[in-house]
Amino acid sequence: MILRELKEWIDSLPEEFLDCSIVNGEEGKLDDKFWYRLDKPIVSLMFDEESNEIVFLNEPDHELTQEEIDKEDDE
Repeated sequence: MILRELKEWIDSLPEEFLDCSIVNGEEGKLDDKFWYRLDKPIVSLMFDEESNEIVFLNEPDHELTQEEIDKEDDE
């Protein structure tokens, strides 16, 4: 999705939606019949100039260990 698409969608929402909370949702499939959605509150927004992306940030599920950080750097 690009920002223009998001802006058009937001502009199309009814006025009564303006006080709704915004969350970042993840979805997954439990089996052939059931799906789930996990909502995480957005805590910050940023623009990443290097990737030219607008980023919606949420709290991590857990604090990263140095080993996890180093692994991400290697990839």
